[in-house]
Amino acid sequence: MTTTFSHLLQSPFVESVSQSQVLKIPLEGTLSKRFIYVYLPPGYDDSTEHYPVLYMHDGQNCFESYVRDSFAGSWQADLVADKLILGQKGRPFIIVGVSHGSEERLAEYLPPYVAFRLPKPKNVKKKMPAIVGRADKTFTFYQEVRAFVKQHFRILDGRENTATCGSSMGGLFSTYIALEHPEFAKHHAALSSAYWTTNDGQGHLKIINRIKTLPKRDIRLWLDSGEGTSHIPGQDDDNKFVTMEAREALLESGYVEGVDFVYHLAEGALHTESAWAGRLDKVLAFLFPPNS
Repeated sequence: MTTTFSHLLQSPFVESVSQSQVLKIPLEGTLSKRFIYVYLPPGYDDSTEHYPVLYMHDGQNCFESYVRDSFAGSWQADLVADKLILGQKGRPFIIVGVSHGSEERLAEYLPPYVAFRLPKPKNVKKKMPAIVGRADKTFTFYQEVRAFVKQHFRILDGRENTATCGSSMGGLFSTYIALEHPEFAKHHAALSSAYWTTNDGQGHLKIINRIKTLPKRDIRLWLDSGEGTSHIPGQDDDNKFVTMEAREALLESGYVEGVDFVYHLAEGALHTESAWAGRLDKVLAFLFPPNS
């Protein structure tokens, strides 16, 4: 499916380029059959150039071109990337949105060292069954996705040309990849990450412990949250406080703010696709700056 951006193509920085496009492709491997969504940047069809690649989680929600597939609106990643690239505020890149497995989403993004129990509904006496993390298997699928994308599209090899990005459980999954598989990608973005799901039952977060105990990784990490609330006591704070805990753990472990990672607090932002879309330009410019 081709998306038209005639107003952007009139940019003074652009003479004549082919329009961007987003392709929806079924894929099956280690995980159940699902779609990947591949964004090809403006000018892709005009050249033989190879491009860095960003793997985004919750692929159904990534692109406005396929907003009908989304759960609650899209990140508008195609619109945002076009604006950055055509305005020369970001390096041209390919985006691969990898779909989650619907009801399997929680387990797919949860680290394998975590067993998480959903809150027990009212009037239910028995404990909810533990959901054991399968992020290791999901990562294997991402390697299969990368092999497929490399075969069919012009992507640059190497971790320096590879990034991941996700929000909530997807932010946790990007952090897991950064810590456990730094050979896959150097650049990562973790928005409003659901680090709280890794609670060990004693008030400690296992993902934070991994940051503190693993050797310092050669990564670049965008770390953020909003600070808005639902105005209901005990409800959504957009994971602000666990994100601040992750920031402190990074500093304690020798990561340098402004070099190895950035921390961004989005004032008033809630835990929504529209909030993530609203700051995605900053995220993409961090992952693939124009002169990188």
